[in-house]
Amino acid sequence: MLSRLFKSRRSDLAIAAAVIAARLPFLLRADRFFDADEAVEGLMARHLGDHSLFLWGQRYKGTPEVLLTGAVFRVAGPSVLALKAVTLACFVVFLCLNFRLLERVFSRRIAWTATAFLIAGPPSLVLWTLSGSAEIVMTLLAGTCLLLAVEHWRRAPALKRPAYVAAFALGAGLWIQPYILYYVVSLVIAAAVVTPGWREIARTAVRTRMPSWLRWVFAALLSAGVFYVILGFIPFFMMQIHVTVAGVPIAVTHPQKMWWLAGTFFACAVLVAVVAIFRERLVAPALAFLAGYSPAIIGRLGNHGLGSPIYRLDAAGLVAAFPDMKGAMLPILLGFRDPLARPTAFAPLALVLLAVIAVSYWHVHHRRLMPFFHALPFVALATFLVSGAYIDAQSYRYLMPIYAALPVVYAIGVDATWQASRAAGMALLTFMLVLFGAQQVGWYQHLEPDRASQHAIACLDAAGVRAARAPYWQSYTLTFLTNERVIVSPTDGVDRYAPYSGQTRNAPALEAVLASCGSK
Repeated sequence: MLSRLFKSRRSDLAIAAAVIAARLPFLLRADRFFDADEAVEGLMARHLGDHSLFLWGQRYKGTPEVLLTGAVFRVAGPSVLALKAVTLACFVVFLCLNFRLLERVFSRRIAWTATAFLIAGPPSLVLWTLSGSAEIVMTLLAGTCLLLAVEHWRRAPALKRPAYVAAFALGAGLWIQPYILYYVVSLVIAAAVVTPGWREIARTAVRTRMPSWLRWVFAALLSAGVFYVILGFIPFFMMQIHVTVAGVPIAVTHPQKMWWLAGTFFACAVLVAVVAIFRERLVAPALAFLAGYSPAIIGRLGNHGLGSPIYRLDAAGLVAAFPDMKGAMLPILLGFRDPLARPTAFAPLALVLLAVIAVSYWHVHHRRLMPFFHALPFVALATFLVSGAYIDAQSYRYLMPIYAALPVVYAIGVDATWQASRAAGMALLTFMLVLFGAQQVGWYQHLEPDRASQHAIACLDAAGVRAARAPYWQSYTLTFLTNERVIVSPTDGVDRYAPYSGQTRNAPALEAVLASCGSK
């Protein structure tokens, strides 16, 4: 026991040292990739208690990192570096827990390889593991806690604690972002793949544990879900329905709304089945789930911010977006372009990554390994397309949770190659680490100082202006960078904090201040 504990502590220290060394050059340039959403979280940390359970102005995107950042600010003072360091610390915790998970599920060698890929990962991953808006890292952390609890339960089904931890992690994940549903769906798919006769097991459970009247409710919910799935394809393919039933006009024009309704019906059907089948065994896990989700419940009480947006994307829009998805969004995601879509590495080298992925999927299928990590990227991609969340190349952020799985997919592909030929496996591992390192260097070289913010702050100070109005992506950034010495509220986008708006109601536009500064 002591030797195992010592070994795990030694692994944690090695992982922490490696990730801090790899991220430190970027952390020291933290203000060069700092945006208004991050600034809002920094300002929230300075005003803890002002609706800080969700991002200001919203009723979604939970912000547990704000509580941690507030504590750090009290000790170290508010700064961009301190804000991003909190996310980095959470990423270190994720890496250590993820290492334990992979070691249990696969092997120590795969755990180390996947961890190396996460540390040396592409610029998009570096950006989000240092972002003050820590939703990706917090989702990875909640998801790994969920998976570890499920793995403990799988090995010892009689234990109750893993079920409580899994339920709590699921609730907390849903508060942070719906991304945690990628994990849930992938777990269901993986369980179905590795469980022989799962269909008959499910049918038997429904027939024996569910009363006949409830089976009718269950069937009705499933049927409604299927109906709305089909209904969504009508506007998706550019057709629309406008009818009047009993004097009530009904329109079917938004595919994503139809599919969200379908998802709601399917979720209700699953909830009915789970409650009916497991009954009294659900009480304690349900309480644990509510404990994890309680910040979302509390945060919505009296919060009049915006709810989660429902985007619209039809077949024509998807076809029109495909060149940008292939030429910009996917390369950003894989690291061949930096987060601003500038090239970082020779794009055809992506064929090597695709080959590693193909080997990994073949190996998992051939060896009948647990396929959770191989299902998650497809689940995330399907959800992304169905949700219509594509706006431009920056929409890649909605796919960033695939990095809970993609480094594992890479690691299994490299390990399978190693098993066939140690020389080839070592060469492939070296090549991939060098490639990811080159991508990071390519982005690092493009990081320029934020001269626009520096110039704006200098002009505001020179003019003695202490309140102004500016476009969203400048406003909160300037407010945070000046430690609220100057309050700048947005002229567009979401007005996130009413006290700032009240102070700037009659304030000049930043553009006018800059113009007068330039004329002097």
